[in-house]
Amino acid sequence: MKELAMSITRWLVIGISGTTCSGKTTLAKRLHENFQNSKLISQDSYFLPENDPRHVNIPELNACNWELLSSLDMNKMHTDVFKILNMSNDYTIKQSNEKNKWPETRVLILEGFILFEDKKISDLCNLKYLLTLNKQQCWERRRNRVYDPPDVPGYFDSIVWPEYEKYLREIKQNKKLQEEIVFIDGGENKEEIFQRVFNDISKRL
Repeated sequence: MKELAMSITRWLVIGISGTTCSGKTTLAKRLHENFQNSKLISQDSYFLPENDPRHVNIPELNACNWELLSSLDMNKMHTDVFKILNMSNDYTIKQSNEKNKWPETRVLILEGFILFEDKKISDLCNLKYLLTLNKQQCWERRRNRVYDPPDVPGYFDSIVWPEYEKYLREIKQNKKLQEEIVFIDGGENKEEIFQRVFNDISKRL
C-alpha cells in the first residue's frame, strides 16, 4: 500500500503586546489585512463580564482592575488558539516521519496588552513585539478614548500605568524572554512600524 504524505499547515505565530494605546491593535489588524489567509486573535476578546466574581476589586476606586491576567478568560483563549493550530492538549505537534509535507505556512497573529505574561501563549510565538510609550504619551492617547466600562477618575494613574510598569519589569527580569522580544517605540511613525514588522514576518515565510 502506497504511503500518503500528510498535508499539514505550518503556522508562524506572531505576538504583539504593549501598553494601552500604543498602536498594537492597529498594527495587528493591518498585518492581518496584508497576509492572505492569516488569523488574528485579540486578548481583549476574552475579558470576563463585569460582574464576574473572579475580578479583583479596587475599593478606593469602586472599580475592577481590568489590567490583570485574572480579568481574562485565558482558558478560552488557549482553547481557541490551539484549535487553530491543530495541536493536541499537551501542546505538541505530532509528526509521523520525514516524508511529511509542509505545503503551506500561514500567519497567526496574537495581540494583547499582557500577552507575554501567559507562558503558554508566549512560548507559541515565533516572533514577539512589544510596543512602548512613555506615561505622558500614553495618557494623551487614552484620555481621548471611550471604554466600556468607562475609566473611573484616577484609574489610569492608580492602576493602568503601574500595572504596565510591573509587566515591563517582569519581562526584563526574564532574560530569555527579554532577548526574544523586539521592543518598538509606539510613538514612532505607524507606517515605519508596520513596514518593519511586515518585513520581519515576510522573511520568515
